[in-house]
Amino acid sequence: MGVAPHTEGRVAPDEKPKRHVRLKRLGFVLLGLIVVIGSTGAAIGMTYAAKLATLPQIARQENRLHGGTWVPLRGVSPWFTSALIATEDQSFYSNWGVSFEGTLRALLVDIQTGSFAQGGSTLTQELIRDLLLSPRKTLERKFIGTMLSFYTAALYSKAQVLTMYVNQVYLGAGAYGIQTASMRYFGIPASKLTLAEGAMLAGLPQAPSAYDPLAHLALAKMRQKEVLDRMLAEGIINSKQARRAYAASLPLR
Repeated sequence: MGVAPHTEGRVAPDEKPKRHVRLKRLGFVLLGLIVVIGSTGAAIGMTYAAKLATLPQIARQENRLHGGTWVPLRGVSPWFTSALIATEDQSFYSNWGVSFEGTLRALLVDIQTGSFAQGGSTLTQELIRDLLLSPRKTLERKFIGTMLSFYTAALYSKAQVLTMYVNQVYLGAGAYGIQTASMRYFGIPASKLTLAEGAMLAGLPQAPSAYDPLAHLALAKMRQKEVLDRMLAEGIINSKQARRAYAASLPLR
């Protein structure tokens, strides 16, 4: 009686060609996606080329339009900018204007829920949304914003992007830009903000009205603690500084 040949772990003869065909098809699909995204991205770049080239001027115009006061980055307390980056965009200095992880996570949730309401935006994406795009949350708007953020990161330095952002961001109480907000809440220029004050203002972009310390101090303090905890986790401050900042009195006007 013959012994059946040992076939455990082997691939059937016709399986290798099938696998090769599947891989080839997948390669064509990926190549097609790259071509589509690339050509679409190029078209978006051409459409917005003039606006991208004059983005700093547009940011200044928006600041003036809302009654703000423009301030160079050297005129802003490092406590505020550090708190802002730690809270809103931890990868700001290393990303290409877009957080791939955050964008993918938000996109998956958006597709599953059909709401297109998830965040995941970087400071660059928020800047582009505020200056060039509609606030409507749609998949198309997010895609255009992502492409424009790539271009912005290529055209401008991190310092330029941050300067534009802090001067046009809405920080509640009718205040656009950090200089106006600092004067509105504390009566001091942005360069004089302490850790406690900077952390308070850095928590406002997410929900300016809800966290407005003049109207909702308890909620604003909760948000301030979240910002301080984020700074602590990022190694920007130590636990003693975090405790002191949270306990510090705020000279709100």
